[in-house]
Amino acid sequence: MRGPDRLAPARASALAAALVGVLAGCAPAHGAAYVKAFADAERAQASGRHEIAAARFDVAAKEARLPRDKAYAEYLAAMSLARAGNVRDATRRLDAICSARPPSESTPEACLRAAGLRIDGGEADRGHADLERLVAEFPDREPARSAVPKIVRYRGGRSKEDALAWIDRVEPALRSTRLAECLSYERAKLLLALGRKEGARDAFVATATRHPYPKGAYFDDALFHAAEIEEDLGRYAEAVALLERMVDVREVASFMGSYQRPRFSEAKFRIAKLYEHKLNDRAHARKVLHELWDEYTTSTLRDDALFHEAALWRKDGDAKTACERLATLARELPDSRWVPCAVALCPGITRAEKSRAPVTCHAYLERPEAAF
Repeated sequence: MRGPDRLAPARASALAAALVGVLAGCAPAHGAAYVKAFADAERAQASGRHEIAAARFDVAAKEARLPRDKAYAEYLAAMSLARAGNVRDATRRLDAICSARPPSESTPEACLRAAGLRIDGGEADRGHADLERLVAEFPDREPARSAVPKIVRYRGGRSKEDALAWIDRVEPALRSTRLAECLSYERAKLLLALGRKEGARDAFVATATRHPYPKGAYFDDALFHAAEIEEDLGRYAEAVALLERMVDVREVASFMGSYQRPRFSEAKFRIAKLYEHKLNDRAHARKVLHELWDEYTTSTLRDDALFHEAALWRKDGDAKTACERLATLARELPDSRWVPCAVALCPGITRAEKSRAPVTCHAYLERPEAAF
């Protein structure tokens, strides 16, 4: 057995020095002193020595040759102070970055963080006023997008009408910015919370229409909520149409990965339930469930879909097709919670030897319709 490597610390130090040298050589415009101080700060930060990290980021800021590097190091120094518990000095520094003109790349993030520190420190009104200024000044930057829901939630906690009035007041000036979709979606949510169902439905649909897939971040959520409202209003065919509009844009990756959005498979399953329970069309429900199983290969609802499809075949008197579906389920997803239920319903089905599924069908699954 080899003894302890007493040279390991020296090797680690040599490796770190070599890394600094490589970074300095690869980025001569930044300056070797800046690169070294920044690397020192990151090491201190990674080990939880935040006060030291702040001091080294300060050195990096002084050594920076580029204004962008200087501003970023100053921002990281302020955040290190906040992590060290020195909130007062951190907030003061972040305020300075936030108010600097011309603004740097770090300015919007600094404004967001300063507001957050104030809110957490009990200055909610001032902090949220800072967020509103951030939204007005930097509407096309990501921190402003993060600020909008916080503002709406804060105003809405006091008065949803006040939150709605704020959106209606700022929206015209922000209509052509990145915040337009976020404001539209938040407005729809407020209308729903106020009980204005038809207005909320129209607002959700408008959000999806103005900001369609794939760039629309709220496209699927907006249509899903609009469909929920239609269902609540007893307009089941209209609910299905909205959900189908959502899943119709779904793409399949050619090689690796998936374009699947979280709501897609949920919407597909909801369509099947609406066909079964509200539109009394079990044949169409079976078709949709099988599509979910066959096409949505990354969905956690695949086994639910195939098992329930089998249950519908059995309800319609076709036990043979039902057992064929369950045999496929047991073979292709041997760890599914439905495997022992499939075996119980169709004795000809053999459980996979290495299956990690439950040994018996849980009581709450014995009646398939109870799970759906």
